[in-house]
Amino acid sequence: MGLSVAAIQTLAVSDVVFGVDAASNVTASFRVAVGATAVTGLTIAETTIYLAGLIPGTAGNSDEWQYWTGVADTTLVEGPPGTYLLTSNKLTTDAPAASTTQRGIVRVAKTGLNTGLGGYDFALAAPATPVAPGKDVVNDASCKECHGFGVTIHAYGRNDTRTCVVCHSPNYAATIAPHEADMVTMVHQIHTNKALTLGALHMAGHGENWPGLAYPGTILNCQKCHNTVAQASNWQDKPTMAACDSCHTTITFDGTAFAGIKSTATVPVAGQPHTETTNANCALCHPAAKMAADHTPAANKLASLRPVTSTVTGVTVDVDGGVTVAFSVQENGVAKTNLTTATFTLAKLVPAYGDAPSYWQSYLSKIRTKSATSPPVIQGRTEVVADGGLLTNNGDGTYTYKMKLLNAATFNLDGTGDIRTIAHAHNNSSGITGQYLPANGLTQMEFPVPYEPALTHRVAVSIANNKIEAFLDFVPAPAATPAATRNIVSRDACNKCHGEAQLHAGYAIEYCVGCHNQNSFDPFSGYGTPTLLTTDPAQLGASSVELQRVVHKVHMGKDLVNGFVINGTHDYSALQYPGGVPSSGTTPNASNCRTCHDEANAAMTEAANWKNANRACGSCHDGIATQAHIAANTYDPTPPAVPAGLYSGDEYESCSICHGPGGLAPVEQAHFGVQP
Repeated sequence: MGLSVAAIQTLAVSDVVFGVDAASNVTASFRVAVGATAVTGLTIAETTIYLAGLIPGTAGNSDEWQYWTGVADTTLVEGPPGTYLLTSNKLTTDAPAASTTQRGIVRVAKTGLNTGLGGYDFALAAPATPVAPGKDVVNDASCKECHGFGVTIHAYGRNDTRTCVVCHSPNYAATIAPHEADMVTMVHQIHTNKALTLGALHMAGHGENWPGLAYPGTILNCQKCHNTVAQASNWQDKPTMAACDSCHTTITFDGTAFAGIKSTATVPVAGQPHTETTNANCALCHPAAKMAADHTPAANKLASLRPVTSTVTGVTVDVDGGVTVAFSVQENGVAKTNLTTATFTLAKLVPAYGDAPSYWQSYLSKIRTKSATSPPVIQGRTEVVADGGLLTNNGDGTYTYKMKLLNAATFNLDGTGDIRTIAHAHNNSSGITGQYLPANGLTQMEFPVPYEPALTHRVAVSIANNKIEAFLDFVPAPAATPAATRNIVSRDACNKCHGEAQLHAGYAIEYCVGCHNQNSFDPFSGYGTPTLLTTDPAQLGASSVELQRVVHKVHMGKDLVNGFVINGTHDYSALQYPGGVPSSGTTPNASNCRTCHDEANAAMTEAANWKNANRACGSCHDGIATQAHIAANTYDPTPPAVPAGLYSGDEYESCSICHGPGGLAPVEQAHFGVQP
């Protein structure tokens, strides 16, 4: 991927008023502007009226939109600058039979600008008067939490669900079956990885990767999209064959046997035969309460269902280097007094130097390989009570835990746990065969992590069924010193798409960085064939798993030049970020870093770091030329023996000279369309 271009501007369509002329043709008057500047000189080819009629549902059917025009507008007349009257070739008598409410949308598409939309619902008897929206089941704002300005389909030219349903109605096209590409079928199947035929239905090759996409949250969380609007509860109140079959694609409605919705390859479950031919009786077997119960996410997917909360109340480092964490735990709002295990991370914050940003470094890493042919590398690690630390239960829901801090002296459990002598000496390469196993002589490798008591340290604790991990930033000595911190992204930002589900091993970003920090590598990524002795230093890896690198690469997926595979088999090279990264030249937020780096969140003290170019840029911009550019502007006084393009983090950077705020090519301009 190369560098993104600056984002372009968006048309605003306003003051829309539908009407009917003397010949009974539907018309629309409207205003078009970019910011405060009127857009003049539009042509008929750049404007369209879309119309759909609402057919009221009966006998168990839900209300349905029926498309009746989106082409062949006949005349466009410009009045005062930026105002227009567009006349369609559709008569009021062309409206679908039995339709009541009509939905009208005006679309303006002009080369060099993002498409603009405007419209409302009305009755043909009084088209100039908006009425209450008909069949509104999806909150468009919820879609935009993930998709930003809009989805990539139609080059961002249909970026509102109220517009989408006008065309993607049950009678989408005469050449395909009813409901085959309507909104409910298309959206559900794309989000459930079942869009095996939709790619062929779409024009211009859209949808070629739909079957490989992964919805980032839990698909059972129907209320993620279905909320706040008038018919948001239709998913549970009005079950229909089309809606159910859009996700549960094995169901048949002819009485024949089919694989049940809980069937797996190893545990086949037969489905209950359905002989229904209409929707009239669906709600008898699938009432609202059952629908809601059947679509409730698991506890580890929804924080409100996880009963445990905790708080880290203090951390002390004694004169012998012992680290003791004090914390309290509640379960369902009551002190939890039976805790027997917990998991901890411990890291220090290495300060920024010059243009190089600050970074976390763990005290708990291990040396490991998961490949018989790859040497062990440094890998992130947590400490659990079973490692040999001392958990003290005070009997009132409060606890202390003195960490074991496995290191060169204590790997064989003969030490006291001293943060001053951390050396990451143990090798944990069990489960494979090969020359790098401890059984073949490689029992320890040195990777000292100096204890720097004046720096900010972070302890995080994870407990089974916790809503979110607790953490505490502190400075060991002098203890009264305020702890500087590094908070780039909050979990609230992740929740926009991922919900409150567990991501890998935790729920809190502050917990994630305890393992996914600067000196942590994919255990499949050791390179070369070094002859390792027990006295050799630990190897670095060819693939860093620092959080910023992993997250950027996973979210860029299909737009990376070299793709991204981690942990041997986890291939993210086909994933596509739903907000439209990188720029297609038609989205106003070419790569909207603010979606995750939320500068409005005061707790995220360094959310604006994305504006300061640094080594993180190479995570997305992985092409040969951009990697060479980064390498040429990054200086490491003591470079490690690692492959080209991998940086140890000890380097000096000059990126912000050109790409920082006020530079010749600022990051903010390329990623958000802000002019220098």
